[in-house]
Amino acid sequence: MIAVHGLSGGFGAEVLDADLAALESEAAIEALLAAFFAHQVMVVPKQSLTPGGFARFARLFGRPQPHILHHLRHPEHPEILPLSNVFEDGKPIGVYDGAAYWHTDMSYEEEPGRVTLVYSIQAPAQGGETCFADMCRAYDTLPETTRRRIDDLTVLHHYGNRADLEESSRTSASPLSEDQKKQVTKVYHPLVRRHPVTGRKALYAVAGSSFGIVGLPDDEAIALLDDLKAHATQEDFVYRHRYQVGDVVAWDNFSTLHAATLIPPASGPRDTRLLHRISVKGEPVLRPRTLLAN
Repeated sequence: MIAVHGLSGGFGAEVLDADLAALESEAAIEALLAAFFAHQVMVVPKQSLTPGGFARFARLFGRPQPHILHHLRHPEHPEILPLSNVFEDGKPIGVYDGAAYWHTDMSYEEEPGRVTLVYSIQAPAQGGETCFADMCRAYDTLPETTRRRIDDLTVLHHYGNRADLEESSRTSASPLSEDQKKQVTKVYHPLVRRHPVTGRKALYAVAGSSFGIVGLPDDEAIALLDDLKAHATQEDFVYRHRYQVGDVVAWDNFSTLHAATLIPPASGPRDTRLLHRISVKGEPVLRPRTLLAN
């Protein structure tokens, strides 16, 4: 049976005694999903997965969705997007920058991403962390008057980082080709989501792809989104994960924000970073009957 240990601050959990390559029984799968939905961020260390094995595991959480950055997808498993600081012939072998800002994966699509998973294949001795913000706690700790104000608001989303639109910047969204730009459109999502599994309310994607609020002037909308972002990303609400080789980390996009940290290009094995990333949409293979809080 897996062992679940909550991380500091009550946000996120580490799952021990799990072999994700051999996870087959319905009871084990339900326990893992219960731990995930209870804690929003799940770290499973010391795994050994092939790309195909990682993709099979990801399907427990939903339907894998290949990323719009098709030129960087894994050649044999297009649902996998490499994240790396390795360059070959002057070009990155995966996403290098492009995620070093607070955002929610695939919030710029009509059907947003539900869960993102990464598998750490190479980890630098220093740097390369991912930060996660607890959007449930952020919502719960807002003044009641603010919660009433925002509960029914609808937000305009499109691809990009609201805080940095300069494509050459290291903290902007990954630049798209002209063909890729034609594939993205404006979409609308609620500012506050009630989670379909846990029932908890959370702020949704108040940073990154959110560019306006229906019914509000642009300046008022951006000011509100910026205030909510500042509230949600205060240190007390954030877990910072430093990767080790073999880590599988999964996070719930309906109840978290996340941000990569900037890392220099690799100059050798000790500072090389390579993660495989998969985002999924839709429903998990089963809904846990109870949630494992600890």
